[in-house]
Amino acid sequence: MSLTEAGLFEVVKSQYLYKMKSRLGLFLSMAGMQVMGLLFSLGGVMSFSMGSQYIDLSVRYFSSDLVITFTFIWLFVVAVLTTTKEYQNIDFTFIANRLSSNLSNAAFLATAALFGAFTAMLSGFLLRIIVYFKSGGYLLSQNFIAVPADVFTGIAVTLAYLLLIGSLGYFCGVLAQRSKVFIVLLGGLLFGLLVLAGRGYRLPAIFKAFEFFRLETSLALLALKVILAAALFYACSIVLSDRLEVR
Repeated sequence: MSLTEAGLFEVVKSQYLYKMKSRLGLFLSMAGMQVMGLLFSLGGVMSFSMGSQYIDLSVRYFSSDLVITFTFIWLFVVAVLTTTKEYQNIDFTFIANRLSSNLSNAAFLATAALFGAFTAMLSGFLLRIIVYFKSGGYLLSQNFIAVPADVFTGIAVTLAYLLLIGSLGYFCGVLAQRSKVFIVLLGGLLFGLLVLAGRGYRLPAIFKAFEFFRLETSLALLALKVILAAALFYACSIVLSDRLEVR
């Protein structure tokens, strides 16, 4: 049986379903990362204090931002792992080529992003409940009950960023598989950016690229930007992976 007889869609579908079944452990690791982020969030993401001779006031802000950040890190790592030989060789137990492998990986990462977006945003409700019963002080009721429209918007925005991060992680993983030199270069670049960020420096090109997505106020335009950027990353990954050694 050839790939032409089976059809590209059917091959990608079978690979995708197999990956969803065989990689459930990755979703358990996502839950672990989100629980970790939730525990760190219990102390508040920001606080300030003020007082006088007669009164002291301490205010703490709670949000699920840390949970979302940990989910970003998780998906980036998963995207990189997906490009390793251990994961890629599984594809060729099926009738497959590099194109079907990359497309099924992209579908898997998109599904992982969808799960991550839902669970990360819904963790905010769990955080509210925990803080409500744990807090011994006055709990401001404003925004305690989230408006459904805001929740769905938050899920959509989180999903968009996760799709972008997943495609970027996949591209970085393919580069690393293409040549081990890229591992050193990407690691050095990341370390250098962290050092510069810690010192207050902002590289214009990277900062503008970051602001290009972060400052977008229209959900439709953000989705369009993310789709185009993710498609570009995956297209580059497909081109680069075609030149890798086939098992």
